[in-house]
Amino acid sequence: MNSVENNTSLQALIAPLKPVVQLHSRSAPTLCAQPASRLWLAIHLPRFTLDMATRGNTEPQACVLVDGQGTRQRVTLVNAEAARLGIRIGMPLGAAHALGEVLPFMRVPAAEQQALAQLCAWAYQFTPMVVPVAPDALVMEVRGSLALFGGLAGLLARLRRELRQLGFNALAFGSAPTPIAAIWLARARHSTPVETLAALPAALSQVPIDVLNLTPKLQQDFCGIGVRTLGDCLRLPRESLARRFAPALLLELDRALGRQPDPRPAFKLPQVFSSRIDLLWEIHHVQALNIAMERLLNELVGILRAQVASVRGLCWRLYHADGSSSDYPLTLVEPSADALHLLRLSREHFLRRSLASPVRGICLEAADFEHRPANPSGDLFAGRQGSQGGTETWPRFVERLRARLGGKALQQLTAFPDHRPERAGDTQTFDGTRVQRAAARGLESSPRWRERPLWLTRQPLPLPECDGRPNLDGPLHLDGERERIHSGWWDGAEVARDYFIAHNQHGTRLWVFRELASPRGWYLHGIFE
Repeated sequence: MNSVENNTSLQALIAPLKPVVQLHSRSAPTLCAQPASRLWLAIHLPRFTLDMATRGNTEPQACVLVDGQGTRQRVTLVNAEAARLGIRIGMPLGAAHALGEVLPFMRVPAAEQQALAQLCAWAYQFTPMVVPVAPDALVMEVRGSLALFGGLAGLLARLRRELRQLGFNALAFGSAPTPIAAIWLARARHSTPVETLAALPAALSQVPIDVLNLTPKLQQDFCGIGVRTLGDCLRLPRESLARRFAPALLLELDRALGRQPDPRPAFKLPQVFSSRIDLLWEIHHVQALNIAMERLLNELVGILRAQVASVRGLCWRLYHADGSSSDYPLTLVEPSADALHLLRLSREHFLRRSLASPVRGICLEAADFEHRPANPSGDLFAGRQGSQGGTETWPRFVERLRARLGGKALQQLTAFPDHRPERAGDTQTFDGTRVQRAAARGLESSPRWRERPLWLTRQPLPLPECDGRPNLDGPLHLDGERERIHSGWWDGAEVARDYFIAHNQHGTRLWVFRELASPRGWYLHGIFE
């Protein structure tokens, strides 16, 4: 087509400017002023790639996203620190380096897709309808969830707070009855909620056409005919718009205005959690990993809330500068979904260790999610006594001791089926379960079961005799009943003893025995009190 014909077609496309309502097809439904049955909330992360690259670091660093090869590399995205240096989008990378110390990054679509999927899994705690929108946004249907979070304002406040805890500082939200309209409003930073379909044309009319993410050729064609906003685009004739550009664009506009259905597959939660944060520089001390650990745990806890679950163990993996990796498993006494408690345990766990080589990345893995009842305590009116304050439960106390002192530092008593007292019990590494009583309830109620002390001497201590009675700071008074133990002839450690409960002059209860074989001496073997 020559230039004359091209100008003629453009004039024919612009000339018949019609109101928005004339763009509706005759079969289009009547727009209602009542709130729509669905409300879509879009979260746009304009610096998603850079935030993912820098969210594990404690100190701010100027970072830019570049495109191109060699000397043709140009800046396509900057973070706040790079903007303060005067770096702008479109600037050559060499000019950006001249303004200060800058870390350049290239776009990796596979990594962005995985990171966006992990963010969708985290957002599942707010609504079961979450849809990723590549490359830097997600959209959620929140109409049924608003009452749980104090309305839309309360939900937005919580999203802002928790997304910043994950390391995403550049945020934009948009809400509308259709998902595409919510995404466009978020990209345009139009924060005013749009509740009805009737209000959509007016809300979208001032939105710049850049939110459509058009190809450079198509965007240039729109600018050539004076189309700068969606309102300009909506005023174009439908037939000419579809013929001149693409039918897919017309279908997208109809879906945004609610004239056509917009089915979207719901996101499915993964059954295994695995998330990694790469560090900008080498880390030589475990204390510098706190920020990355905290953000990974917040991400995990969000997924646990979505599944109403908890975990019984974590696995931290450190990636070293030499290409090797090391695993640090952490086992819990009871399942937990408390980010602060898990962070404290992880810090105690790492404080006992020194890094053999510098670290360039950290990964958190968790599996085998356990369903958590709504109220584990079983008391509807029980106060919240979490890690924020209040009484600490015994499992969490044990977990802190194990993390601080090591797994082998905590021992538990274990009973063995042997009548000889010195062989009836031992200690072993605490395995996270409550210590079971040595005797069953039936044996406890049996009159033949004799009381035994908890504390035994390392070896039986010989006692002096006075008139045939054992003596310890004076004569001991013996109870009338005795317990005879004759065992061990099969393994070479035979014992033949009569055990008594004795009382000294101070009232202390002692456990003594007399040998049945010659020389029939008295021995102290335990203390009750």
